[in-house]
Amino acid sequence: HRQIEAVRYLDGVVEELFDLVPKNTYITITSDHGELFGEDGYFGHGPIQHDKVMEVFFVEGKLR
Repeated sequence: HRQIEAVRYLDGVVEELFDLVPKNTYITITSDHGELFGEDGYFGHGPIQHDKVMEVFFVEGKLR
């Protein structure tokens, strides 16, 4: 449940950011590591080498 609320919050923050930047601005959103949420019995992001820890999201796009 906390993760869903965090995503909802960040969705609003990103929308505010998009409203603030000048036209023709390119924004990239990424992460430094993934996170385990119970996959194979693990939680968190270390100290384990797991595919999910190596997966990071990447969002890129022209705003307007």
